[in-house]
Amino acid sequence: MRRDDLISRGFDPRRLPEFVPDPALWPRIAAAHRQQVARRRWRRVVVGGALAASFAAAFLVVSRPFVAPVAPVGTVAVQDESRALESEWRKLAGAQAAALGSTRLRAIDAELQAAYDRGAATNELAPLWQQRNRALRGLIAAVQDGAYGHASSITQL
Repeated sequence: MRRDDLISRGFDPRRLPEFVPDPALWPRIAAAHRQQVARRRWRRVVVGGALAASFAAAFLVVSRPFVAPVAPVGTVAVQDESRALESEWRKLAGAQAAALGSTRLRAIDAELQAAYDRGAATNELAPLWQQRNRALRGLIAAVQDGAYGHASSITQL
């Protein structure tokens, strides 16, 4: 609407009261605005920090490689020897390796697994690994001596 239309309807803006604001009004408005801006900044910092921390935590969890349980120091050499002996035995026994003497090895392996499951110490694990190695050496010697030709009739307790 134009000014003339407003005046013809009985409204004259020249007759509005004059308002003189308090001289401290603008400083109060400016202070309130500064507080509002400061609150927004803090809110952004807090939200941004929380987001950054959650992304960092997610990155650390996702990027962490799987670490296999570490064997006690005293059993590492015995385990390596056991792997080598088992490999040699499987080469010598060939297809019969699964059937020949595997019952004793499975029993020792079950004892080893149970010991690892309950968190056994090296002084308990090392003798089991040595027992496994003795059993493997016995199996290797039996295959080399040809004892497995009649081993099916022999039961070892």
